[in-house]
Amino acid sequence: MILIAKVIEERSLRGRLKIYRDRIHAAKILADAIEGLVDEDTCLAAIPNGGVPIGTTLAGILGIDLGLMIVARLLIPWEERRGFGALSFDGVVEINWENVKRFNITQVVIEEQLRSARNKIDEMLKRFGTRIADITHYKTMILVDDGIASGYTMLASIKSIKKRWSGKIIVAVPTGFKDGINLLKDIADIILCPNVKSTIHIRDAYIEFPKLDFNQTEKILREFRESFPARFIGCI
Repeated sequence: MILIAKVIEERSLRGRLKIYRDRIHAAKILADAIEGLVDEDTCLAAIPNGGVPIGTTLAGILGIDLGLMIVARLLIPWEERRGFGALSFDGVVEINWENVKRFNITQVVIEEQLRSARNKIDEMLKRFGTRIADITHYKTMILVDDGIASGYTMLASIKSIKKRWSGKIIVAVPTGFKDGINLLKDIADIILCPNVKSTIHIRDAYIEFPKLDFNQTEKILREFRESFPARFIGCI
């Protein structure tokens, strides 16, 4: 791994595609890179849905506490898999105005997607639990997802956490679009991303990348809680 302006990457993986078998394989590779940054004052925050199998695998390997960062993307209804921002459960909104302009997204669509995101957040809280984690005693938080595309979901997540907590934030993802990573350089303390690439699609780094729904995420969390009953701390 090499460090370039707070970004830790694996130079041999730069730009490569289909390097992870699945999210679990990616998490195991990420764990090796993260291990040296973890101590007893560290916790993980996973972004549902795709970040949850990453987070539960990391928490199990590294033996650290795990919480959820509840955030929902603002989607472009007529563009599959594309978004234009994100909303956190505590009301932080980050909008990609470049995409708003590029795809001619009206204020009506923005408001519709904000309502849809709030509904998704309510559903996540209902399914995953509403308990708010006490994070005051942690000094480092590792914020994880299955990848970074435009970066706005992670940006909203970091700003939400910084409203309530002043510790060190490490963004850790198996793969990331270079422009999305650049968006986060000034707000995260460290960005750990073994596979930095010039394509925006997260799925390009994975051989198997099934779409996860709330039912599957709920099952993964339930299994983690059963295996590590004291490690799950709630919503962050």
